[in-house]
Amino acid sequence: MNHRTDLTEERLAAELAAGLTALADSPAPLGRTDTAWAIRQGRSRLRRRRLGVLGAVTAVALGASVLGATLPDRDTGGSVKAATGPAAPDFVLPALGPDTGRDPLTIAAAFGWLPDGFDGASYVIGFSGAPTLFSGKAYGPPQTGPDALAMNRQTVFLSAYAADQAPTVGTDNFGQQQYRVDARPVNGRPAYWVGRAPDDPTGTQGDYYLRWQAADGGWVELHGSYLRAADGVLDMLLKIADKVTTGRQAVRLPFKLKDIPADFTRAGVSLYLGASAADGYPWSASVNYQSGGNYMSLDVRPAVEPVRASPQPLTSPGFASPIDSPEPDVTPVLPPVAKPIFAQRCTDAQGLRVCATSGADEAPYAASGGLAGWLDRLVPLGADRSAWTTEVTP
Repeated sequence: MNHRTDLTEERLAAELAAGLTALADSPAPLGRTDTAWAIRQGRSRLRRRRLGVLGAVTAVALGASVLGATLPDRDTGGSVKAATGPAAPDFVLPALGPDTGRDPLTIAAAFGWLPDGFDGASYVIGFSGAPTLFSGKAYGPPQTGPDALAMNRQTVFLSAYAADQAPTVGTDNFGQQQYRVDARPVNGRPAYWVGRAPDDPTGTQGDYYLRWQAADGGWVELHGSYLRAADGVLDMLLKIADKVTTGRQAVRLPFKLKDIPADFTRAGVSLYLGASAADGYPWSASVNYQSGGNYMSLDVRPAVEPVRASPQPLTSPGFASPIDSPEPDVTPVLPPVAKPIFAQRCTDAQGLRVCATSGADEAPYAASGGLAGWLDRLVPLGADRSAWTTEVTP
C-alpha cells in the first residue's frame, strides 16, 4: 500500500466504526449514527477508499462493537482556569476553553467559522483503535450539480498533523499521482492544495484538500467532500481555514466523570452539535472505555424525540425513481430480528437521557458495578450549554 499522504483513512475508519456501533451508542434502537448513516458512509464516503480502511474497521467492529467558536484568553498570570462560566454558544460550533488537563475532548484545531447552510459540527477523538486520533467535521447543505445524490451532504473535515509529522504529496491509495498546487497564504503562512495535476487543485478522487502551516510549525488540513468548483469551493475552504484556531483547546462537554475503574482506559470521546450531526437530536455526546476485550459506552443527549429528515429516494438524475418504477405485487420477506449483542441501561435527569451500553451482556462488568454503576459515573450538566465544562475528570 502507498504511504498515507492525508488523514482520511484513519478518520473515516473512526466514522465507520461509530456507524457500525450505532445500536450501542444510543438510548434508542437507532443511535447517534443509524443504519442509514452507516450505509451512507459505507457506500458514498468510503467507496473510493476501501483500501487501507477495511483492516482498521474490521478490527474496530469486532473488538469495539459497543461502542464555541471563540477561544478564551489564557490566564498568563497563574494556573489555567476551566471554561465553566456563562457563554453565548454558537448554534453550530462548540464552545471552547484553554487546555485544563481534565477534558478528554482536548483538540488540536477547531472551526471558527462555517458558511451559510452548514448546520452541524462535531469533534471526535478515538473510536478507531487509535485513542488519540482527532477529527473535526462540518455538516453542510445537500450536494449540488447534475450528478448530485439526495443522500449526500457537503462536508468539510478538519485534521491536524503531529508537529513532527509534516504531510507529504505522493500517490493516493489507488496509485494516482498527487501534486502540490500553491494556494494563497492562510493567515500569512504557507498553504497548498493536494491536486490531481500541477495546475489543478481538485483532488485525485474529486475531493479538495487544503493544507497550511500553523503558527507552531505543524500542519493543518481541510478536506472538502461533495463540493464542486462551480460553487466557489476554493474560496470557501480558504475562508474556513482563515478562522480555524490551532493549539490545544478543550471542548466544553455536557457532563463530568467520576470514579472510573483503574483497569478501564478511555477509547474515545465525541460531541455532535446540530440535528444534522447528532442524527436528529439537538446534540449528543459520548465517552467510551475499554478493559481488555470489554467495552463500555456512556452517552448523553436531550430527552426529546429526534427530528428525522424526510426519506429521499436513492437515485441520481437519469435513473427512475421508486415512484416511477412499478412495484412487483409481492410481500417482502423480512429477515429475522437478531438478538442484541449488547446490554443497555438508561435514565433521565435534568432533561437529558443518559445511557450506559456494554459490548456484551452485563456479566463482565459486575465487578465495576454493572450498568447501574457505570450510569452513576457520568454526571449530566443539563441542556444549558453555558453550564457545560472543561473540568470533566477529577
